[in-house]
Amino acid sequence: MRTIIVLASAVASVAIASACASSEDEASVGDPPAPTAVPDGGDDVGDGGLVADVDVPDTRLPDCSPAGWCVTAFPDEDLVFRDIAPFEEVAFAIAESATEGIKILEWTKSTNAWKYIDDRTQNATGIGTFAGRIYAPNVDEVYFTVGPSHVFHGERSGGAWTWTNQALPDGIVGHTDSHGNPTQRAGGRPIATLGVWGTGAGDVYAYYSNTLFHRDQASGSFAAVYVADDLDAANEHVFFASVHGSGPNDVWFAGARERASYECPLVVRRSADGWQRVADAVVSTNFAAPCAERPGTLFIGGPGRSGWLVDIAPVSATEYVALHNRFERFAFENVYATAIRVTDDGYSVEQSLVPVQVAPGSGSTSSAVPVTALWRGDGETWFTAWGLVLRGSDDGTFSVSTLSRSGGPVIAPFYRIRGTSNQDLWAIGARHAYHKTTP
Repeated sequence: MRTIIVLASAVASVAIASACASSEDEASVGDPPAPTAVPDGGDDVGDGGLVADVDVPDTRLPDCSPAGWCVTAFPDEDLVFRDIAPFEEVAFAIAESATEGIKILEWTKSTNAWKYIDDRTQNATGIGTFAGRIYAPNVDEVYFTVGPSHVFHGERSGGAWTWTNQALPDGIVGHTDSHGNPTQRAGGRPIATLGVWGTGAGDVYAYYSNTLFHRDQASGSFAAVYVADDLDAANEHVFFASVHGSGPNDVWFAGARERASYECPLVVRRSADGWQRVADAVVSTNFAAPCAERPGTLFIGGPGRSGWLVDIAPVSATEYVALHNRFERFAFENVYATAIRVTDDGYSVEQSLVPVQVAPGSGSTSSAVPVTALWRGDGETWFTAWGLVLRGSDDGTFSVSTLSRSGGPVIAPFYRIRGTSNQDLWAIGARHAYHKTTP
């Protein structure tokens, strides 16, 4: 395979000085008053991590920001939304609550409100230690994952939901529960490496630790179909953090190879030709050069740069964009949109700096705060970070998509941005579930 690497050196034309001017801390109109502190987005519920005190939301404000981000009502004030699966008329979400545990919710357009649809079994002893990801192939079927290693499947019939679950095996002997939710260097916050996604009801994948699973339609169980077991040291691990694709013969998994808190980007693809290791590296504990080229694969970032690929989305049939929270020498952290393209000779990669800087209350001491997610629409790529939604255009320009209804900051993390189009987007996080239906 011939590898082509292009590293963009120019900063995008708009520098985002702060999230402070673009968002505010606010709950849904009609919700109970906010608590004086909310769970730190990087800590599991119950760990005791807190962010700075937040203001009680003013329900006299308009429902929507100038950019069209509108509040939605949900049943408990302390919900930390972790992931969302949207449709035009409904949406499903997985959240954590200090009082209710891990919860599964459904939003309906007719009410603009969320309600619980789970049966609480995900919070049974030994099952629900943290919220993972959620996927819905249709409006009457939902999959979600909870730590340490369970994947749940729900089906709706006659208005009622029934749920089953399966524990996924860890592909490496000796792992602990934290290997479904390891800590990434950028920001020092955990990232769920236990997820589920599919191209349709009959083609559903799950990932946990170093293993990819596929659901057998007949039995309903998940079986391992790919194991990244080529580890170079006893303390080395491979993790998958995100998945997306265009069909059964085009599914991409992104993550990292990690050793002693040094991480190098990893991409695996399922194509018509089978499984391919698209991007990988040799990881070491050398601070000056933690990542080195691995023969036959793309080398993303460079030898003096490490970090995770935390999200991935399709741009076209031959191009994907991944989110690289990149840790560079001398403690600099930057965020890069990483374009991976299918070429006649294999694959190529190009990185572009995403100009997002420290937001108030993030707790970051570096020059940038990690971006948590991206979503790709027609000609635009959207990003979420601490109290911030960033809108990037294909012409290389970026702008803040204002969450604020009053001009104050949102002192809370956002974890996911997803949508069905650029005019149907969700940005979710700690006590926030915003919906945007405007251009």
